[in-house]
Amino acid sequence: MADNFTPMAGEQLNIEQSEFEKKFAQQQEELEKQREEYYKEKAERLGTTVEALKEKRAKAKDSHITIYTAKAAANNYKSQRVVEESFIHRTIRLIKGFINVRKQIKSYDSPLTHEKKKALYHDVYVDAWAPVAEVFGSMGDKLWDFVVNVWEDFVDIILFFVNVFITISYYIGSLGLFLWDVLWDIRIWLDARKRTVFQYFAVSVALLASVLIFISSLTAYEYSYYGRTLGVTRTKQEVYQTIEALGDKLSQAAGANVSIDVERDIEFKKVFGFKLGVDSAEDILNTLTYMRDIQVRAYAVKINGTQTVILESEEVANNVIQSIRDDFVGEKEGVEYTQIVYEQSLDIEEVGVLLGEIWNPEDAVRYIETGSSRELAEGEKANPLITINSVEHATYQQQVKYGSRYVESSEIYEGETELISAGTYGINEIVAEITRVNGVEQKKIVKSNTRIKNPVDAVYYKGTKPIPEKKGTGEFLWPIRNVTKKMLTSYFGSRNTGIVGATTNHLGLDIGVPTGTKIYACDGGKVTFAGWQSGYGYVVIIDHGGLYETRYGHCSKILVKVGEDVYQGQNIALVGSTGVSSGPHCHLEIRYNGDAKNPINYLPKL
Repeated sequence: MADNFTPMAGEQLNIEQSEFEKKFAQQQEELEKQREEYYKEKAERLGTTVEALKEKRAKAKDSHITIYTAKAAANNYKSQRVVEESFIHRTIRLIKGFINVRKQIKSYDSPLTHEKKKALYHDVYVDAWAPVAEVFGSMGDKLWDFVVNVWEDFVDIILFFVNVFITISYYIGSLGLFLWDVLWDIRIWLDARKRTVFQYFAVSVALLASVLIFISSLTAYEYSYYGRTLGVTRTKQEVYQTIEALGDKLSQAAGANVSIDVERDIEFKKVFGFKLGVDSAEDILNTLTYMRDIQVRAYAVKINGTQTVILESEEVANNVIQSIRDDFVGEKEGVEYTQIVYEQSLDIEEVGVLLGEIWNPEDAVRYIETGSSRELAEGEKANPLITINSVEHATYQQQVKYGSRYVESSEIYEGETELISAGTYGINEIVAEITRVNGVEQKKIVKSNTRIKNPVDAVYYKGTKPIPEKKGTGEFLWPIRNVTKKMLTSYFGSRNTGIVGATTNHLGLDIGVPTGTKIYACDGGKVTFAGWQSGYGYVVIIDHGGLYETRYGHCSKILVKVGEDVYQGQNIALVGSTGVSSGPHCHLEIRYNGDAKNPINYLPKL
């Protein structure tokens, strides 16, 4: 039985186009006949030929057939199914096409073969999704081609480097084998002639050594200092080593800061001969040490034309003068000099002197500033050789002291105070004209005094609470006010601090607070110790009666004395870090009949 099914959209469109073309061709033939008859009739009426009319018509470009053809082409274009569809529209049309194909398959009387079903579904797919699938398919193919090409290039590069490595290894191995063969042949040759070779080698070494010794015995170096010959040395190294070992001895012997630069100051001249009179190391040392009588060129600092000090170079002399000026009228922040006058003339002049007359620069500065080349004793008056008068316009700040205010508090005992807020200094800006002689102020005229910051008074609590009896109450309070658990840095009992000298059996309780924090007596009693003890540092011990006592260690300052009676809550010391301590804290011990007890069991709970 023949399969009956409707043609798809693409086939239907082709059928419509073929019928249109046939109809259009028929219309063309009819029009051609009508046009021939029209030309014949018009030619007879006008008395002309058909060819002439056609030529005239062609020039006018006014053909009804041409217009009809254009209209027919436009209608044909409109009849074509030209639709730009999105991916979503194509997917919807694909699903609808699959549903219609499914309905068609079910409508047939006999089942279709697998190939025909596949063909029906394929036509729907091609009509809806073929353009999209072709794009993705081409992308996949191009991506695969790219990956394959990259991989092939990578493999080629690896093979290239492997080939290079194998080639280099081959040549290195060949060279190694060649050298090994050469060494092996030499070894065999030496084994066969080792006695002869050794004899020749020993003789050659002996001859070479003899020649070198002979040449060195004829060779020496004449060394000189700035043109003055000092002696003859076998080697330059002997002079180098002597000067290096000489160190400060030369300066001490010459009485000045003298140093010899071998490369700059010492000249060597090679000499030959059998009897050269070579200096020993001791001769070189003595020659260099006692060169005080050598005449050298130096520079003198003259004050009022009088030679005062002599220095080794003009640069050093200028540095000495600048150092003196800086000491007396050096640059200072906020200071502008309006006048600097030397009372004496100051000059530098080149002179010829003995080496021993050169001054050490520090001694020269001291001598000009104080009149003495040595350090002045305490109370000894300076007598400067030069006087520098200066007038300066100075702008500086001066602190303004702050006061104290007290607020009465019933929480603090009478006679005690407690800081609420620290005071701050005020600041005045002062502009003044100051006259100095050698840096010492002689006169000051204040031009202006401006307050730029007001002082803020310190505020204290002043205790009004009646002082209790100075004896034990039987109850203990914390030695530091406002204690928290975070402040407890080490508890009673065994521990491992890692601090040299610190006990591993802690006999008290450590409260970590800043240095200077007040320490209060846990209870009233009598001070039995107030001073330094090994390990504790500064410590206070109070006897509370009833066999109880407390200890307060590592204090920075003690405020009570032995034998003094104190009341509970009295300020007895300040926190510190004295003795064996890793930081500022108060070490508290509570003892009963001499035995240390855990303070936590006796103090108020936190």
